[in-house]
Amino acid sequence: GNLVICAGLATLLIGMSWGSAHAQTKLVKPANGGTLKITKSGSYFLAANYISTLPFSSIISISANNVTINLNGFTISDTAIGNTAPAISTTSGISGVTIVNGTITKTGTAISLGTSSTVGGMQLIGNKGDGVDCISTCLVTNSVITGNTGAGLALGDGSSGYQDNIISGNTGGNVGAGTNLGNNVCGTGLCP
Repeated sequence: GNLVICAGLATLLIGMSWGSAHAQTKLVKPANGGTLKITKSGSYFLAANYISTLPFSSIISISANNVTINLNGFTISDTAIGNTAPAISTTSGISGVTIVNGTITKTGTAISLGTSSTVGGMQLIGNKGDGVDCISTCLVTNSVITGNTGAGLALGDGSSGYQDNIISGNTGGNVGAGTNLGNNVCGTGLCP
């Protein structure tokens, strides 16, 4: 009896590291190749690399509050020439979005969020826009943000914070606004 309880607790605790033990919905590329639209709150995950061919539309558009996307170590990328749209974006007024555990490369801006959202454990590398855009009250942590054409972090104001990131080599500058919460590396210098 006790062994089963301990094993169940251990499984629950391990499952909560970057996500939660709640039911998750697998993200599947639309058959028509268009934007994948998330319209309900909840927890979502990738089960494979997601390669898009969209030139001017977000790859994943979120129009619901309180959405978590776990990339499960997979990559979102775009093969369209001249792609300028964000890989993951929220519609106006959306908050409480969490994006974790994967890579976004060769898209427009990697992640564009509204308010009160989190990005963690991400590699945002070689995109044609910013690494992370956020209007206010966002947290970006434990991520590598490098080689993007725009800014590494384009945070709207000092209400957003960033901690434990490597942010370097972004053409539009490494950090715009936001509060440095510590342990960040910006190229060979200190982060603002």
